[in-house]
Amino acid sequence: MTTIFIKRSVLLVLVAAFTAIAVVATSCGIAAATTMRGQPKVVVVDAGHGGMDGGVVGSSGVKESDLNLLIAKELQRQLENGGIKVVMTRTGEGAIGATKKQDMQNRKKIIVEAQPDVVVSVHINKFSSTKRRGVQVFYDDTGIGKYFAEHLQNTVNQALNSKYTSRSDYVAIKGDLFITKCYSCPSVIVECGFLSNAEDEKLLLTAAYRQEVAEVIAGACLDILGA
Repeated sequence: MTTIFIKRSVLLVLVAAFTAIAVVATSCGIAAATTMRGQPKVVVVDAGHGGMDGGVVGSSGVKESDLNLLIAKELQRQLENGGIKVVMTRTGEGAIGATKKQDMQNRKKIIVEAQPDVVVSVHINKFSSTKRRGVQVFYDDTGIGKYFAEHLQNTVNQALNSKYTSRSDYVAIKGDLFITKCYSCPSVIVECGFLSNAEDEKLLLTAAYRQEVAEVIAGACLDILGA
């Protein structure tokens, strides 16, 4: 009788331990990838800017908002091909609010309602030095998205930055970023190049490069989600 009681106690302890591990992982945002059996994992893809807010502009006159949308739609396609449910914050050229504040609040509403496992916001960068180029990843200063951001940055370093910029030492950057604080899951902003750099702009204007960028981002998402 004592032996049976001890074995049962050990079993209860093990169950409690595994439950605790799951709770801790969920609080870190990583275990959010393990959704209910049979339910697709959810990624919100946010095409930055739009409408009255075109973002940065390249020397060719191309607007960041237009490039963001093209990359975001390609990312959507890649993720859906991988079995992921994708929710887009915008699918057209216009903004999703009459003012910038309304636009951002509406994006947050979409993200919260989607209850995503991961959020990816697509942007294009600009810098005072025209030499700066490449793909750069940012995450929220709370640290929830740090693991995802670092994995994504390492992935783009190997697949894109080392190929096009001869550098693979970029690191993910932490910041106080609205879009990454909308929901408690790993959320990142991906700056897909610099419109202040002629070589990056030339690449971003090609469908082939935008597809390549989307494929790399999608691959990192699938890694994190275990899909």
